[in-house]
Amino acid sequence: MDTQTEEHLAVMFADVCDSTRLYSVMGDSIAHALTNQCLKLIIDATTRLGGGVVKTLGDGVMSAFPTVDAAYNAAVQIQEALRSSELKVKIGFHVGPVIVANKDVFGTTVNLASRLVARAGPSEILMTKACIDALHPNYRASTQKLDATMVKGNLDTVEIYRAVLDIQDATITAVQFAALVEKSSGVMVLSYRGRDVRLNQTSAPVLLGRDSSCGVVIISECASRRHATIEVQRSRFALSDHSTNGTFFTAEDGRRHFLKRESAHLQRSGVISLGISPDDDPDNVIRYRHETS
Repeated sequence: MDTQTEEHLAVMFADVCDSTRLYSVMGDSIAHALTNQCLKLIIDATTRLGGGVVKTLGDGVMSAFPTVDAAYNAAVQIQEALRSSELKVKIGFHVGPVIVANKDVFGTTVNLASRLVARAGPSEILMTKACIDALHPNYRASTQKLDATMVKGNLDTVEIYRAVLDIQDATITAVQFAALVEKSSGVMVLSYRGRDVRLNQTSAPVLLGRDSSCGVVIISECASRRHATIEVQRSRFALSDHSTNGTFFTAEDGRRHFLKRESAHLQRSGVISLGISPDDDPDNVIRYRHETS
């Protein structure tokens, strides 16, 4: 007899858009190869972010994640990788109780996630209010309410949100999909007053500031309580300022940058100073370095 368990999961559907047209335009062999490569990218991103592939459904993938943050990160990375591709993917996910049985997932949560992907457009990520409530605040800031509507099979009105992706154009061809996923490796090491904090590609965002809840607690009156964040964006480590005084960082080439409610990618190594020039408070700089694995 198959075992059956009840779990709380984020269920995501990712479907390749208009694959029939691709076969007609590109021919069976090329379209089939590109579609399979796209599905591999979806599967790789899912497993790398801690999710599990439940099953493939024609030109789509159904997956499940232990957290909404993991599902959101996987969805964003999939869309980023496909930004300049001929292939487009639509994604929808919902979080809630599910029944897990015989290596499959069932229930209202699954049905609602499936309805969302059906409503999504090319390159779009849709999610429910339940996902927004569970999403990390830094990710929640990159979403917006799209609609509140009745969804077939659901008795209550469902609030639908979409991810607002700020993605720079990149030259990414279909044959580079797998390589792009492989490229997102390495660790960012943050060093402050003899303590190291390590971030990898699946780490949650790390807060920098005076508050005791921060991942790196800074002993400086110039730092805000929750001053800045370091997180993974577009498979790279990014520093985002949330303060009134701004954040300084100096790269290893000596170039100094100042962020005020802005973000920038961190490369190789350098120093970060919260709310004050690093020259004026050298004891409270955060040193960062990127280690490739």
